[in-house]
Amino acid sequence: MGQVALESRLGGRLAMAIQPPLQAITPEFVPMAPARTEDSGLPVARLADLLLKHIYFKSPMSAKDWAAALCLPYTTVTPAIQSLVEQGWCQTIGRMAGPAMSHDFGESLGYLITDPGRLRARDVLARDHYVGPAPVPFLQYEVSVRAQVSQADVTAAWLTRALQHLTLSNDLLVQLGPPVNARAPLFLYGAPGNGKTTIAEACAELLGEPIYIPYAIDIEGQVMRLYDPLHHQRVQRQLPMNFDARWVLIKRPFVKAGGELTTAQLSPSFDPLMRYYEAPIQLKANGGIFLLDDFGRQDSSPRALLNRLIVALERRIDYLTLAGAGMAVGAPFEAMVVFSTNLEPASLVDEAFLRRVRYKIHVPDPTAAEFRQIFERACKEFEIVFNETGYNYVLDRYYKPFKRPYRGCQPRDILNQLDEVAYFLGRPPRLEPDLIDLACRSYFVQA
Repeated sequence: MGQVALESRLGGRLAMAIQPPLQAITPEFVPMAPARTEDSGLPVARLADLLLKHIYFKSPMSAKDWAAALCLPYTTVTPAIQSLVEQGWCQTIGRMAGPAMSHDFGESLGYLITDPGRLRARDVLARDHYVGPAPVPFLQYEVSVRAQVSQADVTAAWLTRALQHLTLSNDLLVQLGPPVNARAPLFLYGAPGNGKTTIAEACAELLGEPIYIPYAIDIEGQVMRLYDPLHHQRVQRQLPMNFDARWVLIKRPFVKAGGELTTAQLSPSFDPLMRYYEAPIQLKANGGIFLLDDFGRQDSSPRALLNRLIVALERRIDYLTLAGAGMAVGAPFEAMVVFSTNLEPASLVDEAFLRRVRYKIHVPDPTAAEFRQIFERACKEFEIVFNETGYNYVLDRYYKPFKRPYRGCQPRDILNQLDEVAYFLGRPPRLEPDLIDLACRSYFVQA
């Protein structure tokens, strides 16, 4: 079936926006602010220690700002504040004016850390230096991950919309649909530059609506920071008035690990100075895509990496060791794992391992017709007029003599270089032989 026929069957030219199926639009899990201290999942003593660390660095504070620093309602932390006062670690200084003023008298009260409180705060900071939103108990996090597993069915039309910025064959689209629909582990292999990473990134858009994750997790008194601006993109949306501010709404994550990945990075990392944990990279990918890019080129062997992940892939549970605390925990593992490699999968691991990654899809070089389509699309992107003479010059001069294979990335790369060369020379970017020569000679090693 040709591309035109496929588009006709799917209902004509597809819109640029990726519209999720109806069942994915309304998230089932929305964290609500705890009404009582016990609903926070943290004991009063734990909340008191968190409050004490905040006021140690910023004193005085109003009760309202103090509670906001933990991202909890004032009523939830009131018993912890009372405990700090009763033990002589903080004292009230009366009602505060200015921005801290509240219609609630208790929220407007200001507090100052005492000298004994400073000593106590130093003891607390010696255990861990975490100062931020109150962590969410691990059990609540586990429930949230399971509740936010996408149930949306990925249709052919939806997949085509997500990947319409790429020129892919219909056969490849048909192969991609089932593993994305099943959120199953996937091997993408083929020559570099043909869109494997871009395909994996687009798959994250197919997994449904944004999800909620906590800033940090509490695991039996140990803090593990989860939210990471490098991997998590916040979503600006009107949230319920009584939303639990310890959580953040993010796009389904796309977490990429390249050649630098080691098996050690798949375990929680303990910062000996700050004395709390950073969540491992695969935990940050929960609810989205975990891409192991350039698989086979890591310092850790492919077998070692697969050995580390295979139980998690099969059981949806990842056993994490908190080395500093001498404990282990079974964490939910609900990321779709994508292995991307330029090598043949059979050369990386044996058949038994490959059998556990059921979907293995080859991303081929573009055909001559597809390469031309990619080139024309790149011309539009750079506002360069496409013409047959210039295009044929590229092929006759830089492809055919070297029997150079087509790669999906090459048209855009070549035209980007041509555009920069033309700008430097003060000329309009055009498909002219001298500009093509300058671009291609600096792009191809053999030219």
